[in-house]
Amino acid sequence: MTISDGVSLAIHRFFRAVDARDWDTASQLLADQVSIDYTSVFGGEPERVAGGEIVQRWRDLLPGFDATQHFLGPLLGTGEGVVECNVRGFHHLDGGTWMVAGWYTLTLAEDDGRVRIAGIDLAESYETGSRDLVERARQRAGS
Repeated sequence: MTISDGVSLAIHRFFRAVDARDWDTASQLLADQVSIDYTSVFGGEPERVAGGEIVQRWRDLLPGFDATQHFLGPLLGTGEGVVECNVRGFHHLDGGTWMVAGWYTLTLAEDDGRVRIAGIDLAESYETGSRDLVERARQRAGS
């Protein structure tokens, strides 16, 4: 599968919007219902939830970090509507950094001619730093 400019742009705009706390843009780039699987990092079960709920979860956590930054690439089309890419997600708080490295499998859907993310599956390879930063960020964000 060839990665179109529209697909690449939607993926990169989405993760940039999350890091910039641009929740409106992040919401617009998610499908109405999104399958998410972060079980390799946090345990639990994969979920299918409203795109708005995912954004709300991040709104309740990510502002507690001083900064986050998601580096992606390369984008590899693996089938119709499926893109895989390496990711390094940096989460910085009070001089400490928790970094998750892995592989995203992103499922895409077209809605009225616009590409939207309909599935986010993170397969963690490794992490560095303190995972305790997540709880500290959650408390700091007030959720």
